[in-house]
Order: sequence, then structure tokens, then C-alpha cells
Amino acid sequence: MSKSRQVGLITLLAFLGYLALSLLPDTHCALLHGAHEPLLVRGVEFCGINEEANYYSPKKMRFPVKMELTLNANGLSFLWLKGEDDRPMLDYEISLSHTQKIHLHLRQVQGARAYVHLHPTPTEDGRWSFELPTEFSTDKAGEMLQAFADFIPRRSERVMLAECTALLPLKARASVPVAPNLSLISHTSNTDRTGETALIRVKLAGKDNQAVKLLPLMGSLGHAVLFGDPGSNSGYAHMHPSLEGGEYDEQPSLSFRLKLPAPGDYDFWLNVNDGANQYLRFTLTVTK
Repeated sequence: MSKSRQVGLITLLAFLGYLALSLLPDTHCALLHGAHEPLLVRGVEFCGINEEANYYSPKKMRFPVKMELTLNANGLSFLWLKGEDDRPMLDYEISLSHTQKIHLHLRQVQGARAYVHLHPTPTEDGRWSFELPTEFSTDKAGEMLQAFADFIPRRSERVMLAECTALLPLKARASVPVAPNLSLISHTSNTDRTGETALIRVKLAGKDNQAVKLLPLMGSLGHAVLFGDPGSNSGYAHMHPSLEGGEYDEQPSLSFRLKLPAPGDYDFWLNVNDGANQYLRFTLTVTK
């Protein structure tokens, strides 16, 4: 190939790469949420209100990042995010998003069903440390933990997603989990058909009919995550509530907009703060 053709080919590839990048979402949250209305508070972008969340499979999207986990039931666990050069991403290379640098979603899919949303702490050698909650330990060998992460590299300022699995560390459960102070008394959706936008409403009640006061959690009155079957439809969606007026009732209600994924049963996890982190789950069924 002549030198002029080589230059022309390189120029064409660069132009096509620019076009591809220009079509990507242009805000931190827009990949995870459609109809994005960001909020800026002291220079930090919060994902806004009335957003339509999307369901994604990080592995199928093939982001140029590899996630690895080392789990420890009796001490710190560690997360690595490695780029194409297999070098761990360091603290200064990742921007803030939803007030944090890395959002790590851990889901136990075998045995006791559990979920937690964590924010690992950076170390000097590129590892990100966190404590594995006690409910994720198991007394049965071979039980799996599924992990998803979203973060924003400073170089691109665009959301990246990663996922991996790891075997849970063996540890006999020494205590029975404490029952939450909240209960989920109802959940409804205006549609259950794949490809349609669902408005999913959840209603909460306090223990012994006490009034519930929801407090901000990462810039929102609540968060919700949807998980699919890890074998046939691995992926997740991360949602924030639309404001409809019932959030401050004694029995508050939260509404989430979601473009429904492929047909199947999904774990819908709600994470709210009533003075403590609370996690509540129900099954969301999507039809054709």
C-alpha cells in the first residue's frame, strides 16, 4: 500500500472514530438513564429526576476494562479495574459520579438472596478495598457472587460498565440477619411488556405502622437496581425515583421509569435511607 493510501486510511479511521464518540451520551449519567435531567450541586453532577433507566449487559457491550474481585469474609476484600494494558486504574484516573468514584453492586444469586451497593476505597497499588457484608458469606462451597460496577475515567469522562463473578468465601453464619425497619407493602407497573417504558411504583410502611421519613442517599431519595438471570440474561439497570409527591407521606411511595428488557423474571432491589441503609426486594416479570 502506498504512503498516500496509508495516510488516507488512517485519516478515515480517525474520522469514523470521532463520529462514533460523538454519538455516545454526553453526560456522566446518560448512558445508564434516558431523558437525562442532571442536577449540579457544588460542582458535582447528580443523576436527575424523571429519568428512564436502561438495562445493560456490560459483558456484551465489551467496554475496554476487566474487573476482578478477591473476596475475604474476615477482612478487606479487593476490586481491580484493569484497562487494555492490564494496568489497574488508580484513584486519580477516575472522576466523581453520584458523589462517589466507583459504584459496586454485589448480588448473591445462589443460596440466600442478597444485594448491596458499595463504594470501594482506593489503595496505592491500584486495588479498591471494601468490606464484604456478613450476609454474603456462605457455608456451602461453590455459591456465586455476581458483581457490576459503573465508573467514569477522567480521560473520556464517559460512563464505563464492568461485570464479573466470584466464589463466596466459606464462613458459617453466626447470627440471623436483623429484619429491616421497613416493609414493601405494594408494587405496581403500568405495563409489563418488553420494550415499553414502565412506571414502577413502590409503597413503603414502617415497623408497627410508624411513619417513615426518607433521607437523601447519594443525592436521591432512593435507588433501585434490576438484575436478570445470570446465565441467560446477565445485566442490570440502575434507577432513580421520579418525583410525584408521595415521597414524604407517612407511607412513602417512590416511582421509577424503566425501559423494560427482554421477557423474563428479574430481581428488583430497592435501596433507601430511613436513618440506616435498607434493602427490599421483589420479582418483576416482563412479558412479550
